[in-house]
Amino acid sequence: MRNRIVLLVSLLLAAISIQFAQAQDAPTVTDELVAEFTQLITEEMAHFYVPGAAVAIIEDGEVIFAQGFGLRDVENNLPFTTETLFRVGSTTKSMTSFLIAQLVEEGLLSWDMPVTDILPDFVTADPELTARMTLRDLMGMATGLESGALDGFYWGDYTFADLIGAIGRQAITGEYREHYAYNNEVYAAVGYAAALAAGLEPTVASYSALLEERVFEPISMDSAIVTDDHSLLGDNYALPYEIPLDAEGFTSSVMVDPPIGIGAPAGAVWASLDDMARYLITQMNGGVTPDGERIVDESVLAETWQPGVELPMPIPGFSDSHYAMGWVTLRYNDVPMRWHDGGWQGWLTQIVIFPESNVGLVQFANSALGGEFNNALTYAFAEMLHGFPSQAADYLHENFDEMIGQYESIREQMLGTPFDAEAAAAFVGEYENGWSVEMGENALIIRRGAWAFRAVPLPMEGIYLVVNNGAAGVPIFFQSEGESVSMTVQMPSLELTLNRVE
Repeated sequence: MRNRIVLLVSLLLAAISIQFAQAQDAPTVTDELVAEFTQLITEEMAHFYVPGAAVAIIEDGEVIFAQGFGLRDVENNLPFTTETLFRVGSTTKSMTSFLIAQLVEEGLLSWDMPVTDILPDFVTADPELTARMTLRDLMGMATGLESGALDGFYWGDYTFADLIGAIGRQAITGEYREHYAYNNEVYAAVGYAAALAAGLEPTVASYSALLEERVFEPISMDSAIVTDDHSLLGDNYALPYEIPLDAEGFTSSVMVDPPIGIGAPAGAVWASLDDMARYLITQMNGGVTPDGERIVDESVLAETWQPGVELPMPIPGFSDSHYAMGWVTLRYNDVPMRWHDGGWQGWLTQIVIFPESNVGLVQFANSALGGEFNNALTYAFAEMLHGFPSQAADYLHENFDEMIGQYESIREQMLGTPFDAEAAAAFVGEYENGWSVEMGENALIIRRGAWAFRAVPLPMEGIYLVVNNGAAGVPIFFQSEGESVSMTVQMPSLELTLNRVE
């Protein structure tokens, strides 16, 4: 008996020793790292032309650093703080999958139930594909359906029925469950499946109420809201900025904020840095809020983190990259990461988890170039935390600097072309599908609903170039024959021709 006790004690001591060694080996966020990272944030803001930012670092369920940098409102010199509301874009998707996990735990939904069981009007261009599609598929970005490049222009007008109709018209461009294709419309449909499962109507208001009741309130995300109405945001929210192609130097300008509308479950949440940190802690705790309340079973929530379709990630040091459900899983220099970004106009967000060290990041940047800024910070932080040589951030800098060189080259072509108001007037008018062309100051204004783009002339007759609002560099071709005028928008994956109707 004594020998058995000795053996058990020896095994226990060995286990404690192994756990202690693992804890010692796990990287930690030191004061020196925070100081170095804080300095880097200000340097990268200057490099990537970011007016304002906010960053939080989480470790072992606690916020150990949170700070705003620069300006949320450049014109009025208003500072970016940790309480500044920010449109978090597609990081909303993980909130939608969190909501689905709660409903799965309650037996109201299941991950692999056919979509048509909960959304009977759901259709795709292929009836066989329609029948096979599951809720997991809609959140996994591997449906084979390709979201239209201009679909977002119509979200503000769409009803739920319109959304389902738009999905039914989407092209099938890849193998089901094999081909990665990011698709906001099919993801948004999942939010309305959640509403229906909870006995509500499939509307933005119902989805918003459900998210408030089941996610925001339990986590105490007091600032969080789903809205397109700026009047509901109070007086501390970030404006979105970009550098138009026709700007002098690299001066930032405010971008328009068109409604996300029916796309809400894919990207319409506003929240402060403080509240997004509380949300990320809840994810890192496996469904337990910062106040200790479990609001979803960890094993059910963990399904949203499981790798799905392979995701191309052509950056040095990256491997094993896959889309999950509102999350991307990957390894950087063999260190596992879980993250997702979000972007709408000039609001760029990134949430990141390093599971092995139980460390997380939340990052906001109010610039259309903020995605590059956030990526550079994320991978620089990973390099600092794990003692890696600088690699990914340097790669991102090179790509960004090359892009800036292309900006300057395009500007040189534009500067030599005067705006001929008389020639441009021939293209003014109303066009199909709610588009219009107006005369602006030294530019044509292309409108569709709340969207508005400045288009300046290129040396070739009838050809204009969009310079702002997220479409910089897109050429517009006008053709006229007698009284007939058409406008063609030329995008890398789409050519849209619209006829003038009056």
